[in-house]
Amino acid sequence: MKYTTFKTTSYALGRGSIEKLAEYKGKRLALVVDENIMQALGLNELLFEGILKGADCKVICNIPAEPHMYMLEEPIQAIREYAPNVIVAIGGGSVMDTAKALWLFYELPEYDWERATKAYEIEPFPGRAELVVVPTTSGTGSETTGCAVIKDDEKRKKMILSDEIIPNTAIMDFDLLKSLPHGNLIFSGTDALAHAMEAGVSQLASEMVRMQCVQAAVTVIKELPKSVKGDQDAREKVHIAATMAGAGINNSITGMAHGMDQAGGDFGKPHGLMTGLLLPYTMEYLIPQPFYAEVAEQLGITGSFEEKQYQLVDKIREVYRQIDMPASLQDAGIPEKEYLERIPAYVELARQDANILFSPAEPGPGELEELYRLFYYGSI
Repeated sequence: MKYTTFKTTSYALGRGSIEKLAEYKGKRLALVVDENIMQALGLNELLFEGILKGADCKVICNIPAEPHMYMLEEPIQAIREYAPNVIVAIGGGSVMDTAKALWLFYELPEYDWERATKAYEIEPFPGRAELVVVPTTSGTGSETTGCAVIKDDEKRKKMILSDEIIPNTAIMDFDLLKSLPHGNLIFSGTDALAHAMEAGVSQLASEMVRMQCVQAAVTVIKELPKSVKGDQDAREKVHIAATMAGAGINNSITGMAHGMDQAGGDFGKPHGLMTGLLLPYTMEYLIPQPFYAEVAEQLGITGSFEEKQYQLVDKIREVYRQIDMPASLQDAGIPEKEYLERIPAYVELARQDANILFSPAEPGPGELEELYRLFYYGSI
């Protein structure tokens, strides 16, 4: 019998829902945080003098930037020594991905990075701890995925892929979204849109993935400009849509924009900037796709089957203009000569990337090179 499954985490949603952490006071808690976010949101006082006062808890790791393997050597040792029952991650995607990696090396202490990054080959966890995440950004979807992105010594992204690292619980507290930085709102929002659009067209997408991703994409397109301008209701909707899109990629996969974002690591650009920026170009390449037509129809776009899809791309570019999203890698400040020199290497990496292999098209080397040039200049 052939069937599909849909795996996701358990959710607690609503303003003030961070108070759910009080339910864990009787356990030993290891916290993974971004201290900058903790201070900006006043969470140190809220947690340690309020919700978790008197609890056996300890901050194991402060991760204010994208995690690299070398950064996690001491936290891995620290979490093994502390031996928690619960790991709590409070922050954006980098914090949650770090917590997943620490969870793995705590549960399976014999593992090294080579074993940890073999896709879907991780052994079942013995159950030393559970993972609770409190996302403070709206876009990565890490709160609901079995994926953690960690950079190696050459600043290349490596992925831990396993259902074992899907968080047990995600606390979606809308009060934590009020003071998000402008750039974070933009780039996390466009990353969420890329997740929805790419998971929905993947060869691995089930009908449940497609239906969920249609709604996530429609919501982000409609609400992101208002969220960036400070509309709290819109911000809450984008937060939920980002998690829905995250569940989509967890049960499918991302696509070409994610598989061709290598320049981000080389030139220090945010992940969401890269995936969001590349998305309209990869969508145009992939047209026609029934999924795109469905999103367009939900947005009230009319026309022939393909006309609706091209108008959808135009709509996304209009949203980008409203939120001051760069339209090309040149606009994003990536140096021309250095980027162009690296295109042959990027093409080879893309040809081996699972995001490309499971996309609904099979671009050849020449097409990939043309796309990389298109990303840079905006037109050829």
